[in-house]
Amino acid sequence: MKTIKTIMTIAMISTLVVGTMAGCGTKSASKSSTAVDSSKPVNIAFWDQDDANAQKVLDSLIKDFHTANPTITVKRTHYETEDLRKNFSTASLGTTGPDIVLSPNDNLGVFVPGSLVQPIDNIVGADFMKTLDPKSLEGGKFTGKQYMIPDRNGNEVLVSYNKKLVPTPPKTFEELEAMGLQLKKDGKVDYGLVFNEVEPFFSIGFLGAYGGKVFDNVNATSPKPTLNTPAVTQWMTFMKKIHSEGLIPKEADATVADNLFKGGKAAFIINGPWGFADYKKAGIDLGIMAIPTIKGKSPLPMTAVKGYTVSAGVKDANKVAAVKKFLMFVNSKDAQLKMVDAHQQYPTNIEAMKDAKITGNPLIAGQKDQLSKSVPMPVATQMRAIWDAMKPVQQDVLSGKTKPEDAGAIMQKKAEEGIKALGL
Repeated sequence: MKTIKTIMTIAMISTLVVGTMAGCGTKSASKSSTAVDSSKPVNIAFWDQDDANAQKVLDSLIKDFHTANPTITVKRTHYETEDLRKNFSTASLGTTGPDIVLSPNDNLGVFVPGSLVQPIDNIVGADFMKTLDPKSLEGGKFTGKQYMIPDRNGNEVLVSYNKKLVPTPPKTFEELEAMGLQLKKDGKVDYGLVFNEVEPFFSIGFLGAYGGKVFDNVNATSPKPTLNTPAVTQWMTFMKKIHSEGLIPKEADATVADNLFKGGKAAFIINGPWGFADYKKAGIDLGIMAIPTIKGKSPLPMTAVKGYTVSAGVKDANKVAAVKKFLMFVNSKDAQLKMVDAHQQYPTNIEAMKDAKITGNPLIAGQKDQLSKSVPMPVATQMRAIWDAMKPVQQDVLSGKTKPEDAGAIMQKKAEEGIKALGL
């Protein structure tokens, strides 16, 4: 899972960025126009955090944009996640920072408190925002304000299954459980279900099936953890049950889970779209589905988005107009569909979502059901303390060191201590 690692370092970076401002603007802008003064060439510094395939598509889009807008020059610079945050924070102290950044939405937990970015709907306008999927836009908000235009929605976990072992997918988790245990009893698999049991990101969806949540108000400036609840007890009881009965391995991290599934030794795996290519390469006849209901209630895994933010230093009217034009171009239907070839996730442009390229691809269209039954991962910096609190307790429940009924209180205490340690 690609966002967990980034969340774990947010607090350290936050101490550096709080109070800084990005760039230096000179003239207040009218943010409703895309009319660029052709007598004044504009340079846009664009930083991205994307994989190699996506970078190639971005370069192609930038080339097309230059052709259509010869007075606007976009210079793309790639950084890995942690370097991007650090360099943005440092560069914003001067005038060498980016104007636009493409990165995961958990960066908002650093960018917004550090005053590095500005609300993006003020840049592109309400009419353009209506062309984007409202649920996806929620992932680009921080404390209720829209700071990011997501260009893809996903990073969710869902169930992938081996069609050779599971010709007809289960409709409920109870059916999955029975099917997986029978396959194990028949000697066809080592385990019915596998997933990364180390990181709670892969199991936290089950908390949602019991009506639980991690914060009282995810949009609050200082959200409070809500882990000492009956829902957490039910979640941990469920985890202990499928662990004890042997549906899942005694121990499994991401590598173990992947290898078991790719080797045909597990019928089902809970993982994300990033695993599809490896499973197909391993010769698995792959099917995907939403995590099925538990006692009639759908699990609610967390989703994340990646998207565009605009530096707080973009204020000059001509620069704002050029930035708006570029953002509208790269988030048009055609541009997002080109990016889908690289990232294999759902686009956020409403018209792109309806395109046959999406609806006709079972490994992309098949994510829609799970995305509709998921919740955006909180981008609050406090989320780091939540993961830190849940991870060891989940391990202790599975190992028998902690009783499920005691887990919530321990998680709550650890989360509160972690948030305090972050100075929040």
